Amino acid sequence: MQQMSKTMGWLMLALNVVLLILIGTMHNMAAMWLMGLIMTLDAVTGLVAAYRPQSSQQHTNQH
Repeated sequence: MQQMSKTMGWLMLALNVVLLILIGTMHNMAAMWLMGLIMTLDAVTGLVAAYRPQSSQQHTNQH
């Protein structure tokens, strides 16, 4: 499976830092919504990577 892009990795890190801040300041409902968003983004990026066609380099290694 392909790796997540650098931009998406930084976005996920930033969202998780905001999540930790929300938890630390007792904004529990906002933290729950943000956690749901982070989990959904993670699942979508995983599915996109799983269904993306393989690159030609990976294809040539199989033969």
